[in-house]
Amino acid sequence: MNTNRVNNSFFINKLKKGEDTAYEALYHLYFEKLHHVAINYIENHQDAKEIVQNIFYKIWQKRANLAVDLNLNAYLFKMVKNDCLDYLKHIKVRSKYRNHIERERAIINQRGLQDNPVTQLIEQELFVRVNQLIDELPPSCKEIFIKSRFEGKKHKEIARELNISHKTVENQISKALKHLRSELQEYLTLFL
Repeated sequence: MNTNRVNNSFFINKLKKGEDTAYEALYHLYFEKLHHVAINYIENHQDAKEIVQNIFYKIWQKRANLAVDLNLNAYLFKMVKNDCLDYLKHIKVRSKYRNHIERERAIINQRGLQDNPVTQLIEQELFVRVNQLIDELPPSCKEIFIKSRFEGKKHKEIARELNISHKTVENQISKALKHLRSELQEYLTLFL
């Protein structure tokens, strides 16, 4: 007869009877080992500790139904594994849900801004103001800016087309952007 099986059965019988000393011995024998296993799964000491404590609570709650021939060691480790996997699934689901909510919130906010008459009025006003500011630019600066931003041409292409240096194109675009930023400051604060 296997003495380990006899000791295990004896121990489970003590647990089934609700003897605190058996429960405390079980806790002291297995807590650190189970905690170590849980940390390997979830890498969070506090959550791992809670999972293991919950397993001991479950054992105490189920003590009357434990089979006498149960391999307690394997049973406890399997419980830790299963609870850790459940925890990870829950975290994944919660993360997906949080991402979904954030996407929905962004869509709602975007629609709210699009449908808002005040926002539409500000956008129209901004469009008119941008066009006015572009018209105020010196002619060569205006031409270069329009070719870059509205016609989508690259700096080299503009330089070649206007027979000017690449550096001149960069400087003129920089000058135009600086002018627009400084004149549109009040609008930028509304959208930031």
